[in-house]
Amino acid sequence: MGQIAGGAIPLDDNMGLKNALDKLERLTSVLRKAEPLDSPDANNPVHALQAATETAFAPASPEFESSSSIGRKPRTAPPAAPTLLSMKQASVMTTLSVSSIKRMMAAGKFPRPVRLGESRIAFVDAEIHAWVRARIAERD
Repeated sequence: MGQIAGGAIPLDDNMGLKNALDKLERLTSVLRKAEPLDSPDANNPVHALQAATETAFAPASPEFESSSSIGRKPRTAPPAAPTLLSMKQASVMTTLSVSSIKRMMAAGKFPRPVRLGESRIAFVDAEIHAWVRARIAERD
């Protein structure tokens, strides 16, 4: 997950955008079944939409390896830095009040915070998400 900077919301946290992309994918999968692209017609709007969608959602293709890199291991991207959330952000994410989070922390029932300074703490975004998923799993 990316960091929340300047008010930007990571894609995983933007349910409206995620739902819209899922709906678009379902619609285009129906179109792909109904209109095979064996001989795409540039004047057919369905084929144009399919081609644009497939291009937009296609995974990035690996770059062609040069002869100097043969036999070398491919470079991997460094792991992304974890995103830290303030107490208020954790409160919004979990819909719990700050005082409820503090009580749960004292009881050991909430993810442990990271101490950033004498009077500043933050929570690891992934741990809060895992905690929320665990609460959802417990309801079943």
